[in-house]
Amino acid sequence: MSSSPFPNLSRRERQIMDAVYTLGEASAAEIHAQIPQPITDASVRRLLRILETKGHLTHSKRGREYLYRP
Repeated sequence: MSSSPFPNLSRRERQIMDAVYTLGEASAAEIHAQIPQPITDASVRRLLRILETKGHLTHSKRGREYLYRP
């Protein structure tokens, strides 16, 4: 049995969800800065889209950037 609050997510998806929960609402760049092991900006954005498709995240637009929240 997993102790993770997100048992059906990959390690990277969990890291992103942890960052979003910690920040409350954040841009992709802010989330990227919270990831423990560096990954590319493109990978973070791809994972954000996947998490949104799975229903874990939603976004709103501020200027040119998206703000993600659980």
